[in-house]
Amino acid sequence: QGCDGSVLLSGSAGGPSEEQGAPEAFRIIEDLRARVHKQCGRVVSCSDILAVAARDSVALSGGPNYRVPLGRRDGLTLATRAATLDNLPPPTATTGQLLTALAPKNFDPTDVVALSGGHTIGISHCSSFTRRLYPSQDATMDKTFANNLKAACPQAAAVDGTVNMDIRSPNLFDNKYYVDLMNRQGLFTSDQDLYTDSRTRGIVTGFAINQSLFYEKFAVAMVKMGQLSVLTGSQGEIRGNCSRRSTGVESVLESAVEEAVEILAGF
Repeated sequence: QGCDGSVLLSGSAGGPSEEQGAPEAFRIIEDLRARVHKQCGRVVSCSDILAVAARDSVALSGGPNYRVPLGRRDGLTLATRAATLDNLPPPTATTGQLLTALAPKNFDPTDVVALSGGHTIGISHCSSFTRRLYPSQDATMDKTFANNLKAACPQAAAVDGTVNMDIRSPNLFDNKYYVDLMNRQGLFTSDQDLYTDSRTRGIVTGFAINQSLFYEKFAVAMVKMGQLSVLTGSQGEIRGNCSRRSTGVESVLESAVEEAVEILAGF
């Protein structure tokens, strides 16, 4: 739906929301919203808080600290899990599928490779990549890397385990993800195929040897993504709680309570 905070809304009769589906890491956004509104009043949207939190997470992990355009307002329609995942290319996607899916959103090959670099931090569940291991190993995967993954993710495992996305520096936002790809150590098909495909191989190589270039292009792509189908002006709303709409009487009451709290805090 765009960057309107719709993924933060709790589900309704229309279906489960993205918050109720995996992957999910949005609860902290509501805590940030409460802190921001306590200091500034209800003038900052959940959409803006989410965009800034993403930037700060990257910067605090060692990545670029880029400027985030602000002024978004929050959407009124929830994003169902099905609709959200339909707009996210799966880890099994090829480069061709990635480019085709993201071209209508105005992302070029450099944007796609740069955004994929977000996999330099974080973890993945085994179920997202074990088809590259079983019943036969993906030919594009380094043999030692594959054996290590098999040890971490046995074929008959009862629990869906996790592994680091980047084997070189999993807790640091840097360009080692691209070094992984050049050594056939990309975790997902969608990762490794960026180096296999001639359309994006040169971009991967460029980022692997020039971290500053990666940071520059990542920031450009993130800002572009953060401006997809945004609501501004009188569109949408500014939620008093990121997980639910705040319209009509509820909105007026919440605003009045917030104003009263601010006045009392001044005494």
